[in-house]
Amino acid sequence: MLSIRLSVLACVCLCLGQSAPPRDSPTAGPAAIATNADVNYCFARVRGLDPGRLPPAFLVARLRIRVSYRNAGTRPLILPRERERTVYTALKPGAMTKFHPPLGEYVAGYKVMKDLPADVSPDSPVDPRNDVFTVIPAGGEMTPALVEEITLPVNHQALFRNYPDLRGKRVYIRLQFAHRELSPALEAILSDRWSHFGVPWTGTLTTNVFTIDVPATPPPQAAPCKDDYTTVTPTLPNDRK
Repeated sequence: MLSIRLSVLACVCLCLGQSAPPRDSPTAGPAAIATNADVNYCFARVRGLDPGRLPPAFLVARLRIRVSYRNAGTRPLILPRERERTVYTALKPGAMTKFHPPLGEYVAGYKVMKDLPADVSPDSPVDPRNDVFTVIPAGGEMTPALVEEITLPVNHQALFRNYPDLRGKRVYIRLQFAHRELSPALEAILSDRWSHFGVPWTGTLTTNVFTIDVPATPPPQAAPCKDDYTTVTPTLPNDRK
């Protein structure tokens, strides 16, 4: 397992910001910090009806990224756990493009929460325990941290589109999370009933930019991908040479 070298790009982060305030709310959100990431390489195959006519296996990079939410405010924050994730990538510092998941890959989408789910008490966001809300203490971090998994093709050539060859390249990545919104009526109720636990917060968070250095040749330990892998095709800038 190779460690990803994370680099906080100060000038980019200042432009992008690490968090965005929720709509119609003065409460500052937490900062999302990408740390402690790892990358593995394996060989994937494109699935098809005729295995004999399929192209050879191609190398992919599989990232596991730890994302910490840090609350620098003076009051605890109550966040919905459900979120939509967007990945941005680039081959050089500066403008980044959105990662586009392949056709058929499920992408979570959440509607505005108008009522509390049955397993959440109207008197407490965390008792009984549930997977809907989490509380970040004032001056503390969310526990547990998020673990995000991303798969990038390294040297894949598709029939109708050429993907950038990442071998020997540095790839710049950042993540964005849009947490499920609460309806104004529900947020008003929870702000009152849960005031002892903290302040409800929803909004969009963006991590720092980090990088991975893709080796020029496949790592010796790279083996066939073990799960039912389907081609993943991110969009990178047209800065290939």
